[in-house]
Parts: sequence; structure tokens; C-alpha cells
Amino acid sequence: MSENQSLPGALRRQAAADPESPFLFWPDGWNWRWWSWRETAELAARWAAPLAGLPPACGVAFAAAAYPEAIALDLAVQSAGLTPVPLLLGWGGGGAGGHGRHGREVQRAAPALEAAERAGCLAWLEVVGGEARVTRLDAPAGGAAPVAAAAPDPAVAAPTGSAAAPTGDLEVLVTGDGDAGGWRRLSQSELLSAAAEVERAIASGSGRHADSREREILVAGWPLQEWAGRLLAAWAVAAGAALVLEADPALRLGAVLWARPTVFHGTAEELAALRLRVETARWPRRWRRRPAPPLGRLRTLFQREPPAADDAAFWRQRGAQVVRLPGLDDASPGGTSR
Repeated sequence: MSENQSLPGALRRQAAADPESPFLFWPDGWNWRWWSWRETAELAARWAAPLAGLPPACGVAFAAAAYPEAIALDLAVQSAGLTPVPLLLGWGGGGAGGHGRHGREVQRAAPALEAAERAGCLAWLEVVGGEARVTRLDAPAGGAAPVAAAAPDPAVAAPTGSAAAPTGDLEVLVTGDGDAGGWRRLSQSELLSAAAEVERAIASGSGRHADSREREILVAGWPLQEWAGRLLAAWAVAAGAALVLEADPALRLGAVLWARPTVFHGTAEELAALRLRVETARWPRRWRRRPAPPLGRLRTLFQREPPAADDAAFWRQRGAQVVRLPGLDDASPGGTSR
């Protein structure tokens, strides 16, 4: 991870080093589909092309929870030297080509454009029929300053209010940790530094070296608008980890039991529910003879709050650690809100 200077650069390096290894998994009806590192990098490059001609570092909005496209769109915007602005709109896609698990395309174009304008963006980006479609917007509503600047590199952002012009190196915007602050602005170096903290926490708990090429697997699905979604997606790209994307919290624990990830993140309530599932699971007799127990690969569990002592002890007995996910304020002690 130490060689990474930007997320698009990290994606290209992963695609060159391990092109056909799966990167993104997502549900499609009763099946699961996936994109390799090569496919994701190719999509990001192709979807960046329609953004040519937009002002450098301006804000480009897209649906934050429309997985798996949101990951590739986010990287496409950054690859184009622009600022990705993932927005939560009360609906999500999921499923390649703009089709969710219910097989319908997103229809609420007008509210999406209005939300993008309110966020100070100059364009709305979506996937239609497998290709990126850009809708350019007029000057932001209410005189809000667009996410544009003379900076040569993109930014990454988080919402509430207007995302005004970035300065300095390539940046990202993210929402605060549940506070009322507006968009928080982070340079890519700050975001990648926070991702490196995640990697060090995982390595220390597993006993492996931080530069190990052992593959990590994370069940994910938190919107990129939220700090946890932004941070863990950045960590996955930088570390070469696989993401199993399940946007529905009610289905995420089932995905954990199916995918047997090495890393899990959730609220204290979700970790308690996972603990209950592990405690009460009943497995076929033939599986009990195997040396690896259920969830035998799970080594690290992240949550926002510091873990309770009994929870930490429960997972420690099963070879896993529960640790606090680095917060947004940890990553940007001098960060600004808009």
C-alpha cells in the first residue's frame, strides 16, 4: 500500500498485477456475479471518457448505493481529475447495467438532478445499458459554489450542503461520522493514510506482515457517501481485497455466513447479531469433522464504537479481534466542513 498515491493509480496497479482475480461481487437475483480487477479498471476508464470537457476538479454526482456501479463510477470520476460526490437518494441500483436485484432501472431522474445541483455539482453520472451517461447541470441552485477549482487533481467528498472548491492535491469528500457537519474534504494522501491504518490493524490481529499478499475478503455495502463505506472501499482498492457487496443490511449477515470473509464491519448491534448467528449455527455432521470452524477465515471485526469486553473475549477465543474503525476525525484532524 505504501506505493499508492491515488486510488485510480492503485486500481491500475492491481489490474496489472492480478488482472483476472475477482474484485467486486454482488447479488443478481438468486445468483452472485463478479467483476475482476481488469474489468473494473476497464469500466472506470471507459466511464471516465464522457466526463472530458468538464472543468478540472468540479463535482460529479452519482448514486452512492447503486452497487456495483458506484465503485467503478467513483473511480472513473477520480480518473478524470474530478471530484466524486456520491449521493444517497432514497433508492439504489445494484446489479450491473443499472438493473437492481428486482430487475428495474432507476427512474427518479429529476430528484437526482436536483440533489446534484444542491450539492454544488456540475454533472450527474449514471449507467444506462452498461454505458456511462453524463447530464451536465446549470449553475448550482441557490448560488452554491460548484466543486471546482484550479487544482489539477480530483477530490473525494462527503455531503450536506455545498461542496466548494478544493485546493491542494487530489481530494475526496465524505460525510461526518453522524454529526451535523457538511462535506468533509480529505486529500487522497489522508484517505490512503487512513486506509493504511485499517491494513495495519488487520495485519496486527492476524499475525501477518502488513505487506503480505494474502487476499482479504470484506462483506461491504455501506454507501460511499458515508465514512465507513468510503474508507473501506479505499482500503480494498489499495490492499487488493475482494468486496462482497450487499447493500441491504437485512441480508448482509447472510452474505457473511455464505462468503466467509476475513474482515467484517458493522454496528455494535450487527456484531451482536453475527455473534448470535455464530453461537446458534448448526452445521451438517460431516462439516464438524473439518478442522476449520464456521467463519474460520474471519480475523478482524470493525465497529465504530469501542468493543465491549465480553464481545472482544468471545471473538478472541475464536481467533478474531474486534477493533474500532478509524474515524473521520482521525483521518483529517485539520479537515474542513462545508
